[in-house]
Amino acid sequence: MIIVYGGTFNPPTKAHEEIANLLIEKYNPEKFIFLPVGDSYTWKDNFVSFKHRKKMLKLVFNDEIFEINTLENKKRYKGTYWALNELKETHKSDVYFVMGADNIEQLDKWINYEKLISEHNFIVLTREGYDPVKLIKEKFPENVKNFSVVEYHSEISSRKYRENTTLEHFLNKKVVSYIKGHNLYGGNDVKA
Repeated sequence: MIIVYGGTFNPPTKAHEEIANLLIEKYNPEKFIFLPVGDSYTWKDNFVSFKHRKKMLKLVFNDEIFEINTLENKKRYKGTYWALNELKETHKSDVYFVMGADNIEQLDKWINYEKLISEHNFIVLTREGYDPVKLIKEKFPENVKNFSVVEYHSEISSRKYRENTTLEHFLNKKVVSYIKGHNLYGGNDVKA
């Protein structure tokens, strides 16, 4: 099996590290793939370019088990279903996609969501204010078996860091150094 962890990683935090380590220990995958969204995904505040987010991920996740994938940094976004199929074909393995419980509410708005949830497996991380088991049963009763819920709680988030860059303890020291060296999150390179 391979685990695919999608997100903005804007910037990657210690919570992302904790989640990766937790899931590797629990599932023992052949590969753990980070799938950062591409530059076309620019509705978030203080969104730095794909090249910077990819480099920050590589600074933290450089062991052999990790891969930083560029599939979603295409001019025309084709959706998670397409990306997971590509990864499944490339790695010849079952794909488990990691998502936060909050994403369950919007999953039926994703491109090809019906095929996505019927053909792939999901690891859903708990999130305060959400009952993932209830949401899954209500929204996707025919595909409940494709979802596994994993308990995870953290106060650390990329958004909180972007809103208050003094929260450097949320980040790996290598990431902090990279951010300062490239003047990101309040500097000149936003969306560059």
